Amino acid sequence: MQRYRESHDFFHALTGLPVVREGEVALKAFEFANTLIPMTGLSMLAVTTLKPQERRRFWSIYLPWALRNGARGRDVINVFWEEQLERDVDDLRAELGIERPPDLRDIRKREREERKRRDEGKRRDEAGTQVA
Repeated sequence: MQRYRESHDFFHALTGLPVVREGEVALKAFEFANTLIPMTGLSMLAVTTLKPQERRRFWSIYLPWALRNGARGRDVINVFWEEQLERDVDDLRAELGIERPPDLRDIRKREREERKRRDEGKRRDEAGTQVA
């Protein structure tokens, strides 16, 4: 259990998942599929605390990625991370059989921009209706 706790931040670096609730839940799903540590599976219950849009992303994008990569990748708990610090992370991912997940930061940014465009369009439509 201590090794798992010592390795968790390396898992973030390996996967590229951010240290926000949504990224943590996705990482817990990956960890459970890869290590089968019961605590990581139970931690996935935190999905219930996510906003609806975050839950949709988890179920449609990040859970399938986590299960696929966690199950097929090498056991990340057995990696001596201290010996890997100088390696290129893409090379390490390839060696471990883990593909990088879709970039959560980019997805969230695109969704914010789309919401902003929709809101601006609504405001313009409402302003045009009031003038007429």
